[in-house]
Amino acid sequence: MVLERFTGRGRVLIVVSCLLLAVGAVILAAGFFGQVQVRKELLQEELKITASQIAGQVNGDGLLTLRPGDEGTPLYLSFARTIYQARSGNPHISNAYILRVDNGTISYVIDDFYLAHGLDPSVARIGYPVTEDKAVIISALGGPQNSPDIYTSKWGSFLSGYAPIRDSNGTVVGILGVDETSDFVFQYEYSTVFNLVDVE
Repeated sequence: MVLERFTGRGRVLIVVSCLLLAVGAVILAAGFFGQVQVRKELLQEELKITASQIAGQVNGDGLLTLRPGDEGTPLYLSFARTIYQARSGNPHISNAYILRVDNGTISYVIDDFYLAHGLDPSVARIGYPVTEDKAVIISALGGPQNSPDIYTSKWGSFLSGYAPIRDSNGTVVGILGVDETSDFVFQYEYSTVFNLVDVE
C-alpha cells in the first residue's frame, strides 16, 4: 500500500487532507446547486409576473365564441396581436398563447405563432388539447402560477407562467400562458459558474 511508505504522522495528514478535500467538494457542490435552485425560482417568479402583466392587457370579451376554424378571423387576430405585442419586448419569452378550461379539459384558443407561421404544424390550433402542466393551469384560474419544473410537450421543453384572463365584467374566460425554452432556463441557472449568458 502507498500509505505504508509514510510514517504514522504522515499517514494521518494524508487521510485528514483527503477528508477535508471531500468535505470541501460536498460544500462546494451544495452551494452550487443551491444557487441553481435560487436562479430557477427567480425565473419562475418572472414567468408568473410576465403572464400576469400580459393577461392584464387582454380584454377577454368574445374569447369564448371562438371555435375551431376561426383562426385568422378578425377576433382571433386581435387577440394574437395583443399578446404578441405584449410579450415581444421580453427576449426570454419564446411564445404566448391563450387557453380555455372547460370542465377540467384544457385546450388552446390563441397561439401568437399564428402571426408568423399561419397554420403550419408549429402552431396550436383552436381546440387542440393541453395535457402538460394541467394542475398548474387549472390553479391559474384563481391567480398567476408557474410550472414547478421543465416539462416536455409536442412543441418542445419549457418552463411556463400562467395567469387568468378576464372579460369586461371581470369574469375569468381564459388563461394566458408564456414559455421560456429549456435551453434558456439551463443557461440562466448555470450562468454564474459558466458565464453562458449575460443576465441583467
